[in-house]
Amino acid sequence: MLKEEVLTILKSIGIAASIEDLEEPKEEFGDVAFPCFKLAKEQRKNPVEIAKEVAKKIPVSKHPLLLKVEARGGYVNFFFYWEKIMENILKQFFRKSKPRESKRIMVEFSQPNPVHSMHIGHARSTFLGDSLANIYELLGNKVIRANYINNVGLQVAKLVTAYLLWGKNKRPKGKPDRWLWEFYVKFHEEAKKDPSLEDRAREILKKFESNEDKKIVRVWNKLVRWCVKGFKETYKQLGIRFDVYLYEKDFRNLGKELVNKAIMKGIAFKSLDNTIVANLEKYGLPNCVMLRSDGTGLYLTSDLGMTVYKFKKYKLDEAVWVVASAQDLYFKQLFKILELLDYKWVKNCHHFSFNLVRLLEGKMSSREGRAIMLDEVIKELIRLAYDEVNKRNPKLEKRKKLKIAKIIGIGALKYSILKIEPEDTITFDWKQMLSLKGNTAPYLQYAYTRCSGILRKAKKWKITLRINKLTNEEKQLLKTLAKFYSIVKSAAKDMRPHYICNYCYELATNFDKFYEFCPVLKAEDKNVKNFRLTLVQIVRDVLKTSLNLLGIKTLERM
Repeated sequence: MLKEEVLTILKSIGIAASIEDLEEPKEEFGDVAFPCFKLAKEQRKNPVEIAKEVAKKIPVSKHPLLLKVEARGGYVNFFFYWEKIMENILKQFFRKSKPRESKRIMVEFSQPNPVHSMHIGHARSTFLGDSLANIYELLGNKVIRANYINNVGLQVAKLVTAYLLWGKNKRPKGKPDRWLWEFYVKFHEEAKKDPSLEDRAREILKKFESNEDKKIVRVWNKLVRWCVKGFKETYKQLGIRFDVYLYEKDFRNLGKELVNKAIMKGIAFKSLDNTIVANLEKYGLPNCVMLRSDGTGLYLTSDLGMTVYKFKKYKLDEAVWVVASAQDLYFKQLFKILELLDYKWVKNCHHFSFNLVRLLEGKMSSREGRAIMLDEVIKELIRLAYDEVNKRNPKLEKRKKLKIAKIIGIGALKYSILKIEPEDTITFDWKQMLSLKGNTAPYLQYAYTRCSGILRKAKKWKITLRINKLTNEEKQLLKTLAKFYSIVKSAAKDMRPHYICNYCYELATNFDKFYEFCPVLKAEDKNVKNFRLTLVQIVRDVLKTSLNLLGIKTLERM
């Protein structure tokens, strides 16, 4: 809100700027800063002189919310009159109208291979995609949450080969995706001793894709169904939902049609071994295979078809793929091919790239059985959270203890992953992951719970949006609240859910300071008491909304 006010003031003196141009300075330098370095470059003048000129042009007396404006270095610093602006800040949280962007956006995330249960590495795509979808929805967009399952890859052929050799038509014991992992690991162990298994898997893949062998097709589809059934159990536990499941096999033929179109347009060529290759070198990208020499497709083949399908079927304005940074080049190639095929909407295709999750001892490997499965992490976190709840509330009935432990444990897991910038690698460390202190979800959940407790004790009170004089702690809390919607918009624009985590932690920390130095229930002045209770209610509501954006539930009591 403050930045929007500054933009209006700058516009009134003929300066066009954006939210991204503004900065939040140290407290002693004001509330919002406008750096003049870009203007200095455009006008070929000293930024210090430009800052002085801009400050002189702003008539403070004509802007009742402004206390003063001053030039410092190459910056114009804006100081707001907080006793006047507080009401405007707080009113926005009681308005019924919310931001309405009204775009149709598909967020494609999670995408585990249907050969084994999800490991901790899958959690990053799952939580990032879910949070981004929540953020888009809060801003008024229609979001389609999609999970694209690679059900026709070579890795599935290896699982099918293993099951045909050693499964003996058995049905899963326990969670099906976890049970199938044992066959997947066994295939790779045996293939080290007998490399012909790899050729056998390729032959099975070819038969499945061409529908040549009905038994293979039947077994293949059965194993994929079992695995996805296991995924859905995990998603339910995590509170993750999808609007649509898309399966790679369904788009392979459409993809092959696009490959033929690429050949006709001169975008692709047939190599000496009959492989179809996209000719991308002249666009600064490596060439890539679009179709194997035996006529079978690749992930790219289906992805081309699926992308064309989903834009037409769902009438999308934008599409986001939440996929690890190892695929950065792949998405550049995919989007370039679609651009060359004259699909104008490709400019609205976005790859949300993130780095990997690693173990302390190195990279995970599902095929070698060296991975920490997501179900195990969830189970252990809930157990540890239960022990803590049991210590604090031993008389609480077991069912309620389990409910609280589940919310705390899963919240701790989500936050520990979402708070890390996507570009940074996460090293999975049980001790760090399971810590319930410091910058964690339980700390934020407790701040919410404390707000609820204060409001319960207050009983009757009146919403009050103004007082005569603010304390520094009240001002800092208001300043943090004023940033909420701009933070959400930035998180959506930059595709960075960790902005919400940073905001939550700042809000909870400032609330702690406010509560320590500003008596609420014991405030002597009734108007001050009501104002502070109003602040508590808004902090509570904003914390709940922010945590919900991260897919984290709140608790009235902990």
